Amino acid sequence: MGDPLAYVRAVHFAATIIAAGAVIFEVLVAAPAFAAAAGMLDPDLQRWRRRWSWLVWANLAVAAVSGAIWLVLLAGEIYAAPIAEVWRDGGVWTVVHETRFGQVSRARLGAAALLAVSFPMLKRSADLGLWGAGAVVLAIAVLIGPAWTGHAGATPGVAGEFPLAADALHLLAAGAWLGGLPPLAVLLAAAWRGKAPLWISVTAIAVRRFSLLGVISVSALLASGIANSWYEVGTLDNLFATAYGRLVLAKIALFAAMIGVASINRFYLTPRLATSGTVRRLYRTSLVETGLGFVAVVVVGFLGAMAPASHTHHDAAIPEGAAFVHIHSNAGMADVAITPGRVGRARATIRLWNQEFEPLAVEKLTFSLRAPGAEILRSPVQDQDGIWTVDELELPQAGHWTVAIDATLVGKRRLQLDAPIAIEPEP
Repeated sequence: MGDPLAYVRAVHFAATIIAAGAVIFEVLVAAPAFAAAAGMLDPDLQRWRRRWSWLVWANLAVAAVSGAIWLVLLAGEIYAAPIAEVWRDGGVWTVVHETRFGQVSRARLGAAALLAVSFPMLKRSADLGLWGAGAVVLAIAVLIGPAWTGHAGATPGVAGEFPLAADALHLLAAGAWLGGLPPLAVLLAAAWRGKAPLWISVTAIAVRRFSLLGVISVSALLASGIANSWYEVGTLDNLFATAYGRLVLAKIALFAAMIGVASINRFYLTPRLATSGTVRRLYRTSLVETGLGFVAVVVVGFLGAMAPASHTHHDAAIPEGAAFVHIHSNAGMADVAITPGRVGRARATIRLWNQEFEPLAVEKLTFSLRAPGAEILRSPVQDQDGIWTVDELELPQAGHWTVAIDATLVGKRRLQLDAPIAIEPEP
C-alpha cells in the first residue's frame, strides 16, 4: 500500500490548503462581495461566516494532528527504530528541536494557533481591514512553510534559493485556487438554495473575483511548476523513465483536467449566472474541480516521499562502466557505485549524505548485496575523503541485485537504505 508517510503528507497538505484557502477566499473574495449588500444579508452573512469558520477550524485541527504524526513517523525513520522506542528515548524531541523540519513545524503551529484565535475578531467585523490582512499573512505562513522542509529547502546556498522560492509560490498558488474551491462550493450551495435575486448578485461578484484570483493562481502554478519540474526531474528522459517522473506526469494531467473544468466555469457558466439552473451546474463543476485537485494533492504526498529524479545524478562522480544507484530517504541519502558493474571482481564505493548533501558522520557501516541464491555482507572502510569502500567483491551472477546500507550515525541514530542495482554479464 506504499509508505504511510506519503498518506500522512497528503492529508496534511489537503487540510492546510483548505484552511489557508478558506481564509484567503473570505478576505479577498467573499467579504468584498457581501460588502456590496451591506445590511441586507446580515443573517445569511453571519451564517456563512460560521460555516467558513468551522471549515477553517476543522482543517487546522486535522493539519496539526497530521503534522504531529508526520513528525513522529519521520523520527522513527531517522532513528530506524519503533515509534514507542523513539518516543521513550527522546528521539522525537530531538527531531522537534534540532532539525529543520522540527523548527519549521513549530513556527507553522504557532501561526496556525494565532490564526485560530483570530476568528472571533473576524466574525464580529463587518470590514475585515487589518484583521483580514493579518489572517491572510498567518494563512500564507502556514501554507508555504513546507517549502523549507522539502527537496528545494534542503538544497544549500544560492543554488537552493530559486527552487525554494518556486516551491513557496507553488504552495501559495495551490492554496489560493484549490483551497478556495470548498468555500466557493459552500457559497454556491447557499445561493442555489436561497434563490433570492440578491444572493445571485452577491454570488456573481464572488465568482468573478474568484475567477480573477484563479487566473493569477493558475499562472503562478504553471510558472512555478515548470521551475520545480526542471529542478526535481532534470531531463525529459527522467520524466518518462523514472517513477518520480511518471508521478509528475500524472500530476500534470490532473492539472490540465482542472484547467479544463475551470475554463468551463469561467467562460461558459459564469456569464450565465442569472440563467435558471446555472448556479447549480456551477456548484457541481466546482465539486469536480475540487476532486481533481485533491487527487493531485495525494500525488504530491507520494512525490515528497521519493527521491527527485534529478538526484540520481546530483553531481556524483560516476566511474565509467559502474553500476550506480542513488538511494534517498528523509533520514539521509547514499550514492553507491560498483566498478565495474558486471560479473567478476569489483569494488564498491559508498557516499552518505544528509538532506543538505553534506557528508554524514558515521560510526559504523554495514554493506550488503543480495540476489536470488547469492548474498554478500561486508564492512566498508572509510578513506581520508570520507568515502567508504569495499574491495575484492566477487559478483557471481548478472541480474538485479539489492544493495543495502545499515549505518550507525553519531547520536545513536541509524540509517537503513536499500535499492535495486543492475549487474551486467561478463563482456
